[in-house]
Amino acid sequence: MRFFAIVALFVFAVPVFAQDSSPLTEVIEAQIAESRVPGLGVAIILNGEVILSQGFGVRSLETHDPVTADTLFRIGSTTKPLTTIGLMMLVEQGLVDLDAPVSEYVPEFTVSDAITVRHLLSHTAGMSDNAVPFGRLDPDALADYVASLDRRAVFAPPGEVLSYCNPCFDTLGRLIEVVSDQHYAEYMAEVVFPALGMERSTLLANVAMTYPLAVGYSRQVMAINPVRPMPDNVAEYPAGFVYSSPNDLIQLAQFVINSGVVDGEAVLPEAYAREMATPILHVGTLGYGLGLFVDEYRGTIAVGHGGAINGYASYFNTLPEYGLGVIVLANGDWFDPTPIFDAAVDLLLDLPADEPTPAPELSAEALEAYTGTFVVTDVYGASSATLEVAVEDGQLIAHVAGQPPLELRPFAEDAFNVFVGTMDTGSRAYFQRTSAGEIGYVSIGFRSGRREE
Repeated sequence: MRFFAIVALFVFAVPVFAQDSSPLTEVIEAQIAESRVPGLGVAIILNGEVILSQGFGVRSLETHDPVTADTLFRIGSTTKPLTTIGLMMLVEQGLVDLDAPVSEYVPEFTVSDAITVRHLLSHTAGMSDNAVPFGRLDPDALADYVASLDRRAVFAPPGEVLSYCNPCFDTLGRLIEVVSDQHYAEYMAEVVFPALGMERSTLLANVAMTYPLAVGYSRQVMAINPVRPMPDNVAEYPAGFVYSSPNDLIQLAQFVINSGVVDGEAVLPEAYAREMATPILHVGTLGYGLGLFVDEYRGTIAVGHGGAINGYASYFNTLPEYGLGVIVLANGDWFDPTPIFDAAVDLLLDLPADEPTPAPELSAEALEAYTGTFVVTDVYGASSATLEVAVEDGQLIAHVAGQPPLELRPFAEDAFNVFVGTMDTGSRAYFQRTSAGEIGYVSIGFRSGRREE
């Protein structure tokens, strides 16, 4: 659905560009016009040079103040690599062992003594997801939240399945607090952001508001409205609550591209930075290392982390082999930035197009391996979705209560596109196997549910 009212398009700031930027600028302007997002901040780095650092549109539809490359946005889960860097700095100091049980550091973490720090960092703890945008604002909220988690959070053995888990990163934030003897937001402000050279980034709304700050918007059928009040929940800070700007996130791009080095200074040893970008497990081609997504992209490897939170969308992606980093921040939570990344690659690099691979042809008998009841639960053990998967008339069909039947069409091994009738929903279902090689889980939206029967 689109917002049909007229939203003026503004382009501010003089871009820094070594060549004709008009093809990329045209794509950005077209994306703003099509999506009706109020504003974007875009930054691109190539081989250490800032190629583009520019604001588009406005940070408020009420005041029409312009977006610049220094405007702060909430970056959602792009917070996770920053939390990881903070944790890895403690590993470097010998204060944390990645393969030690989390409960050794955080006694109130009673979910499982088998879950290690590495499991949390890589979304392989076998824990369910949960995310609450509004909550307590006192510094002790994080400790109390972690203490509220128990064995109901576990749906799979640690290390067996890849499933996105915000509570895992919240627990890592609590671990940082215990080991550093600082509240998470203080540690990030005093240690991590300065080490990276991220001068404006913060977790505190009362700090962010002292800088130019983009108002977050959500889209309804015929309008876009500001998100009021601003989401805030100290218990979720480590998973997705940093405020940052395109210019600050250029520093994170340097860190990834240069294996831990920012502005000529090593923030972490190269081996640690490379470990962050090394996948532990995969869902299809998409893997997750320690705080970073790792995927195949046109013959090379892309490393980054997107994010979304009420009113905002963030995109941070790099091609380390080519020294390319692209940051797109939006003050509309519906915005899709991937066409901007693709356009930047087309303009700046000579990469081959992706070659489509033929979809596997699976017989009805082969499809039977994927059938069963799959249950997705939240971190407190409550069922949030049940998928009944069966073979019907030679097709794999998933039934979810209250929704039309979903047809799962194979496009790769254990991977299916999700259709409603003849319409491709754009979603994908990935079946993951147990350590015994049997189908044990299904993942949609990178969250996994276990097979019950």
